[in-house]
Amino acid sequence: MSIEQLARDAGLTAPRCYRVDWDRAEAAVGTRLPTDYKEYVYWFGPGDFDDYLIVCVPGVENSNTELAARLAHEQHGVRVLVQLAPKATPRVPLFPVPGGWLPWGFTTGGDGLYWVTSGDDPDCWTVAGRPGRGSDLAFFDGGCTAFLHTFIWDTVEMPFIPEAEGDVPVLFQPDTGEWLEGGAGTRLEAYGRFEEAPGVGS
Repeated sequence: MSIEQLARDAGLTAPRCYRVDWDRAEAAVGTRLPTDYKEYVYWFGPGDFDDYLIVCVPGVENSNTELAARLAHEQHGVRVLVQLAPKATPRVPLFPVPGGWLPWGFTTGGDGLYWVTSGDDPDCWTVAGRPGRGSDLAFFDGGCTAFLHTFIWDTVEMPFIPEAEGDVPVLFQPDTGEWLEGGAGTRLEAYGRFEEAPGVGS
């Protein structure tokens, strides 16, 4: 399943051409990242699917949706948990624990999407999901692009992700990645950029 097919199915007719300094992005996260994710970032850039599923993108201003900032936020949550309850066990092992989960997306319902970082080849990482409420974890035998394809066609087999309420395929809704005054998160130094003014790729 190519990134071009995913883009067409999600309503893009051309890449949005979002450029990232991948050396900087991977240094910030602490690992190489999957090739299909890098292709996704170039084609789609910041944005969401149906105001529900958000894919984190390196180099945006908004800390809620910036990839390394999302990981740092979850790592901080684990440290706080351990401080408050030293015998508590985190719900999932977070990267950089060997084989730990690395967040790459989330839903507005509080569900998290992760790469399971088993092995040295990021292109072989699979996807896992953690519900915002409840304890049932879910797994997907494929990468993030393949997972997104199942999402936009409403065939995700993760019990905490509901069926699409609107039309299928679910379309991508572009964003600029800018932090909005008074919005959620904090403002970061942006280092990602569009080759041209951001658009929907028409």
